[in-house]
Amino acid sequence: MASKIGTGAIIGVLTAMWKTSDNGVGGESIVLWVFIGMFALVPLTYSEVLFSQITRKTPRDFINYNINKRAGFLYTICLVILYSFGFVGFQLTGIQSVIKIFFKQSFNYEFTQSGLLFYIIIPLIIIASIIVITKNHKLFINTLGSMVSIIILFYMVFFISFIFLTRGFIPKYIHYIWNDFTNIKSVSIGIPIGLIIGFQRIIQISETALGTSALASSNAENSPRREALLQTISTIITIFIAVVITSYVFTYGRYNFANVRLSGNGFERIAGYLASAASVTGNFGLGIIITFFILSGLTTVLGSFHFLNTTMNMSENKKIIFYISLITLSGILSISNFDVIFNAVDLLMFIVGFVNIMAMFIFVIKNINKFKVKY
Repeated sequence: MASKIGTGAIIGVLTAMWKTSDNGVGGESIVLWVFIGMFALVPLTYSEVLFSQITRKTPRDFINYNINKRAGFLYTICLVILYSFGFVGFQLTGIQSVIKIFFKQSFNYEFTQSGLLFYIIIPLIIIASIIVITKNHKLFINTLGSMVSIIILFYMVFFISFIFLTRGFIPKYIHYIWNDFTNIKSVSIGIPIGLIIGFQRIIQISETALGTSALASSNAENSPRREALLQTISTIITIFIAVVITSYVFTYGRYNFANVRLSGNGFERIAGYLASAASVTGNFGLGIIITFFILSGLTTVLGSFHFLNTTMNMSENKKIIFYISLITLSGILSISNFDVIFNAVDLLMFIVGFVNIMAMFIFVIKNINKFKVKY
């Protein structure tokens, strides 16, 4: 769960609210679209982990066996780029945003694009590169994962405090969601768009159907069904934390504070989220969120190399060069053109998810009469 929950969840949910809104009006309906999508997508997490555990195959080997090696190669390349370019871009955007906001509020210092590149992005890339080159990435991932697990608990404490202090707003929050959900101008367009955006955010938030849950369970000692159930529970918790907390905190702020608005600018949305949290819980909440952004971001940046390292069949030096190239490009675009990263993520998630789901479908068709009761 620590590896799944990241700043991308906050950024992704805020972006989904913008995409489902009418130029900043509404957007709360994404909460219901996500919960509707969960009924279709969350069971895929259970299935992919169960099938991987039963066959004792990694997702790439599973796809190679059930489709062909070309499909396995396509899956691997797209998954690696999705993580080391797409998801890393989300994390770097979140890290630079909170640092930029912190310096603006605390020291009245405004970072320029070149300042963000040379003082934040490049140092992070250099640190990640050194860790990978010296082969210490597993140690750092485990350490950061433990720290993220702790900060997640504090993040929940922050949200409980936020809910308690704004408990009178809960009925309004539910009303805004339902009102936006039922106020679809064109049903023929509104429903498909809502479902598509909801599905995209579920996949991005919880990584369901991407095969990463199966990769994370590759060395598990539980029974296949127990491991599949644990990963499913983790997925549900991850989606709840991302969607409910992000949407509630931001929605409260946009209807109660003038400086919080659903803007087309990603940085302004993140700034609004932080402003809403700080206005209610003060420096306590702000500190937790900033720490959450940085730790989870760094965990994802290093964690992306783990998936590259375990799925690609090439020399270690080539893996390192490929990884550094991807995170460098992602870092540059996170400053200059974040929309490219966001659109690439949506496309890559579709390809990776489609190939993985197709392999699971073929596996079930082949073995529908062969499943044993013990599984």
